[in-house]
Amino acid sequence: MQQFIYNDNSFFRFNNLLTDTQREKLKKDIDYQIEHNLCTAVRPYQTYNNMDEVYKDDEIWQFLINKIKDCVSAITNKQTKQYMCWANVSKENNAYEKHSHDTDLTAVYYLQSNLPEYGTDIENSIIVPSYENSVVIFNGELEHQIVNMPEILAKDNYRYSIVVDFNYV
Repeated sequence: MQQFIYNDNSFFRFNNLLTDTQREKLKKDIDYQIEHNLCTAVRPYQTYNNMDEVYKDDEIWQFLINKIKDCVSAITNKQTKQYMCWANVSKENNAYEKHSHDTDLTAVYYLQSNLPEYGTDIENSIIVPSYENSVVIFNGELEHQIVNMPEILAKDNYRYSIVVDFNYV
């Protein structure tokens, strides 16, 4: 685990959560959801926020969610409850906007990211690199956004992320 602090807020990173085979399977599931069940409330490519329910019987999805829960448990002695889970894909026409979550903790798992410098922008001040196969956990109420890649880079470097939100109980 790595920890860094920005503006009195702690960020935690855990590396190497899944195997390549597991990651490929999750990517296929996300592609399927984006193609057949796209959440149109968040543009351009986001699944609905119930991926944990959609894939509740899927061994790999549950393995990842449990790994992320273990990471959350490692950084706090407070009891938490998982709130939502969804996935994003950044492509050529990515246009993600700044937002915050009404949750205590947000975990962003970088499933695929060939260009980590296009990570997660925090409050227009720092960019948390999107290192592939790692999860970053931070206060979900901080304003953040996916860093939108230039089209020329994004067309050959799709970025996949899975987000899991938690609240203290």
